[in-house]
Amino acid sequence: MRKCENKQPYAYTFCVLNIHKFDPALEKAVLFAVGNTLVCDDLEEAKVLSWTGERFKVVTVDGILLSKSGTMTGGTSGGMEARSNKWDDKKIEGLKKKKEQFEAELEELGSIREMQLKESETSGRISGLEKKIQYADIEKKSIEDKLKSLKQEKKNIRDRIGHITPEVQKLKDLTDKRNKDITKLEKRINEIVDRLFKSFSQSVGVANIREYEENQLKAAQNMAEERLSLSNQLAKLKYQLEYERKRDVESRIKKLESSISSLENDLKLVHKKEAEVKLATEKASEDINHWKEEVKGWKSKSEECEKEIQKWKKQASEATTSISKLNRQINSKETQINQLDERKADIIEKCELEHIELPLIADPMETESSNEKEFDFSQLNRSLLQDRRPSDRDKIDADFKQKIDALVSEIERTAPNLKALDQYKTLQEKERDVTEEFELARKEEKQAADAYNSVKQRRYELFMEAFNHISSNIDRIYKQLTKSGTHPLGGTAYLNLENEDDPFLHGIKYTAMPPTKRFRDMEQLSGGEKTVAALALLFSIHSYRPSPFFILDEVDAALDNLNVAKVAGFIRLKSCDGARVSQDSEGSSGFQSIVISLKDSFYDKAEALVGVYRDSDMGCSRTLTFDLTKYREA
Repeated sequence: MRKCENKQPYAYTFCVLNIHKFDPALEKAVLFAVGNTLVCDDLEEAKVLSWTGERFKVVTVDGILLSKSGTMTGGTSGGMEARSNKWDDKKIEGLKKKKEQFEAELEELGSIREMQLKESETSGRISGLEKKIQYADIEKKSIEDKLKSLKQEKKNIRDRIGHITPEVQKLKDLTDKRNKDITKLEKRINEIVDRLFKSFSQSVGVANIREYEENQLKAAQNMAEERLSLSNQLAKLKYQLEYERKRDVESRIKKLESSISSLENDLKLVHKKEAEVKLATEKASEDINHWKEEVKGWKSKSEECEKEIQKWKKQASEATTSISKLNRQINSKETQINQLDERKADIIEKCELEHIELPLIADPMETESSNEKEFDFSQLNRSLLQDRRPSDRDKIDADFKQKIDALVSEIERTAPNLKALDQYKTLQEKERDVTEEFELARKEEKQAADAYNSVKQRRYELFMEAFNHISSNIDRIYKQLTKSGTHPLGGTAYLNLENEDDPFLHGIKYTAMPPTKRFRDMEQLSGGEKTVAALALLFSIHSYRPSPFFILDEVDAALDNLNVAKVAGFIRLKSCDGARVSQDSEGSSGFQSIVISLKDSFYDKAEALVGVYRDSDMGCSRTLTFDLTKYREA
């Protein structure tokens, strides 16, 4: 590659490697990138070098690249230079970065609906934070008050310390002085004892008498110590006797007796108040029992009234059905009368058209109504006027039909058109069939309505039975879940029907009031309070139709430690051996439960634990069981 300069026919042709300076260590990389690329001045030289004879990869000063295969790329012209100079590379890069930044911001903002959702979420968070700020201000005020009281106590304690410290210092000085005196006296005593027992210690072969006492005369020392203790006790007793003789014992005894008498009087008053309180509680319990009995009586009366109301409702429904039957019969009779009147009018009109004179009553004033014509049936045969049996009437009808058929045959000889009569008969048959179908459909409709009403009444009775049971138990269960040492009565919970007459048209209102909280909607309660209320509703529903067991999945997630302990205690009370053996005093039975929890304050009250973990070697899940009944507290 270094020989390329000698092979070029032009003086101003160079290899790229020769005109660029670079680190020798990068020679292989540069060689791989540029290869045998030649640099020349103009395009004509490049064409000659690249396309004639031995081909080379050539690039001009203008930037036109000619490859060995014959392709030509790049280069600049006046128009392209003008267009390229129109925009600066730095500006283009800056605009690209701004475009990417704006696109990223647009993606982060998302759609208008997402922004609205975020806005609603942020407004909810802001309202929650404002409430928290209010609670924090209240807590801040209480803490400031506590700090003031603590600072006052601190000041008082410091004042007391300032008063006590000089006395303590005096006592320390006295004790130090006494200790020094004691050490001096002990030294003198030891010197005197050594002088006294010098000959004895030399004869025994010890340095001093103390060594002799330590090594040889331990028994004698014990005796001496006992004697010394006895003598000290005797001296103390003497000192105490003298001190008691000097003190005014009688006045102290009188004070003690007076204090004892006052305490006895206070004790009597306390016993008296206790008896009064007991009487009041007994009276209150009697009143409560009396009111409970009255409530039971009123409940029984209300149930009787409801039964009577149901009876009256049934009787009213029966009466309405009978009235509707009678009305239908009346309507059917009226329709029959109308049909007969229409038939009579048709016959009269037909007779008038055919110029047939019908016999009328001579004096129309004797009739009931002057507007209607009264026909005279006296000219008929007596046999036709008599009331006959249906069979006789059928015979007469048959005779008339024969006569009519004979007359019809005579009329047919004159070739009359009787299609209208046939059509009329077919229409009458269709009408008869339709009326029969209508009556059958009405009967089926009545049966379906009766069945529907009975099912509806049964549904109402079953619903009210379940609702009354649940609403009567939910307050007791909620009190068990919320009561504590500071609040022994617990909270209050109750259910209300929005429409008591027809509860299926509207909903049920559930209200829960935790201890020390005023009335508010369920939506305004905290997450833990909602969880406790939901568990109370769940347990009250279970008390109506008990299930074999519960599976509770992390119901304590939104609860604090105090509420977790209450819920765990309730579940243990209902699900452990004691609850399964004997029912509650209220009559509700216990249950079995499987609880999934991550809080030790919850699952440490269980009878057994089941842990699930991942076995990385086998690539599957495994379980561990632990029986806690062995470690239960007595």
